[in-house]
Parts: sequence; C-alpha cells; structure tokens
Amino acid sequence: MEELSRIFKEMADLTDFIGDSPFKSRTYRLASEVAKMHGTDTDKLSQVKGIGKAILEKTVEYANTGKIKKHDDLMKLVPQDFLSRVFEEDPVLLGKKWREDVKKRYFRIDGSLKTIPSKFSVKFYVLREISKHFKKNRVYTEKDINSVLSPIYPDHVEIRRYLVDFGFLERKADGSAYKKI
Repeated sequence: MEELSRIFKEMADLTDFIGDSPFKSRTYRLASEVAKMHGTDTDKLSQVKGIGKAILEKTVEYANTGKIKKHDDLMKLVPQDFLSRVFEEDPVLLGKKWREDVKKRYFRIDGSLKTIPSKFSVKFYVLREISKHFKKNRVYTEKDINSVLSPIYPDHVEIRRYLVDFGFLERKADGSAYKKI
C-alpha cells in the first residue's frame, strides 16, 4: 500500500520539521516501511516490534477513510511556502531555521511577545514557545498562569485562551485549575 506508506513517511518529515519527538518520527518511518510490506493488515502490523496501538489506529483510520487526520493536522503546522521543501530537504534543519526566524520576528530579546501572529502555523510555534514557561503535569491556578503570562504579553487572557485552544494547557471546566499537557 504505497499511499499509506507515503503518508507515514510525510508524517515523519512533518514531525521532524515541527521539532516534535524524534521517537515519533522514527515510529512513523518504521510504519512507512511496514506499510509497504503489509498495507493495512493490522494483524501483521501488530506483530512488528515498534508498531503500537497509535499506528494501528491510524492504519485502521486510513483503511476506513482513505486519510489520517493526524497527517492533515501536521500539514497545517507547516507554512505553505515550506511544505514542498519539507519533503525534499532535511526537515530537521529546515524546521529549526524556520522556528529561529519565527522567534526573532515575534519575540523581543527579553522574551516578551511583540504581537500575536495571525497565521495558524506561526501562532502554533509562538504558543509552543510560551508554553515552555510551564512545567508538564503541574497544576496551576488562573492567578499562577496570569503571573507567568503578564510579562510576556499585555493581553495575557488572550494568550491563556489560545494556550488552551491549541492544546498546550488543559483547563478545568470551572476555570479553577490549568495543567500543561
């Protein structure tokens, strides 16, 4: 199943570009190779060391719909003018250069944000940088969140909302607690 193999290969390159875990991109590359041999046969795929539940679910999703939502989501995180280059050049180096350019363009030397970008892909990276100010799985109050965000951007409420909307922070329904995912 060449198409499924291509999608997993692209997911690996896109994951490398965005600077996500190298383990994820390695798993997608393995899935790409395995899909060449076994297609959507989940019984055979499940026998391969390194192919876990997430890859099996994506394979079933592809078999049922002809696409993988995670692939579509990753494509949105790469600016249009970089998209074709990601698959032709070194996605790790290309992504690193792009993220450095975004940091220079949107952040001041003191780490404060100049402006909130309107492009989805750029906004994602800006928020990802801001989310680094929070510890994973630690519970924060709204006051804690605001005290971290206030020096970064005057409208810290907007940033807080975006961090939740983009999935960098989880918010309790009543707004009493937040946690970095």
